[in-house]
Amino acid sequence: MNSPLFATTHQLLQTACIDEKCQGVVALYDAWLNDNVFFDACTPVSEEVIGALPESLVLVPPKEIKKRNLTTKEGKAALIHAIAHIEYNAINIALDALYRFRDMPLSYYADWLRIAREEAYHFSLLSQHLISYGYHYGDFPAHLGLWEMVQKTSHDVLIRMALVPRLLEARGLDVTPDISRRLSQVNDMVGSEILKIIFFDEIHHVRIGNYWYYQLCRLRNLNPQETFIKLLNQYAPQQLRGPIAVHHRLKAGFDENELELLIQMVKA
Repeated sequence: MNSPLFATTHQLLQTACIDEKCQGVVALYDAWLNDNVFFDACTPVSEEVIGALPESLVLVPPKEIKKRNLTTKEGKAALIHAIAHIEYNAINIALDALYRFRDMPLSYYADWLRIAREEAYHFSLLSQHLISYGYHYGDFPAHLGLWEMVQKTSHDVLIRMALVPRLLEARGLDVTPDISRRLSQVNDMVGSEILKIIFFDEIHHVRIGNYWYYQLCRLRNLNPQETFIKLLNQYAPQQLRGPIAVHHRLKAGFDENELELLIQMVKA
């Protein structure tokens, strides 16, 4: 049976059940690979879609998240939970990129379905590891910083590509290797290896964001570097942070001149 792309992604976005969301993403991706997905263009875009989270999850402002002591079991579990929360949000972010932006090339939807599938895989690895510590996703408080940017960029696919993959997800390229090392230093080798898997995939995810950003800039006759700086100042003036991992970002499709400018902005 063929699956309607936009109606299905909308349903998955609204699903609060962890298993239903993850399994649904896997099923939709498999259906896409088998040519069993169709474009239901008549499905309208809802402006107020929220990526549903588990009901047990308590959301607090970022400043209320306690500092984690990685020398304790609880501290390590809290860190794994925080990363799992990022990956679960990343599932919803990929689904929203699929659902919200219409009339994009076929390869755009193929890219973001693959990303959704990989984010679900990342979350499943972290969720199982969290269980090994005696905890579940939802046992620690979390914040909605990532989704707030999704809401800010819901009106324009170019702005979404600029400020979610190229800003927020790219930050993971800067910090994930160090977190992986820190976990190995406190003898969490499983967690460390999971982060290596995530890091490898996230380079590809950011590269996809870069590709579509540059494509959209070209179609609109915009200078990519100038446009990115303008969008940073307009939507996220405080969210560019260092250090910037130049080598990793180059692999993910950033321009060397642009990275030099971003480094100067971080130092300023």
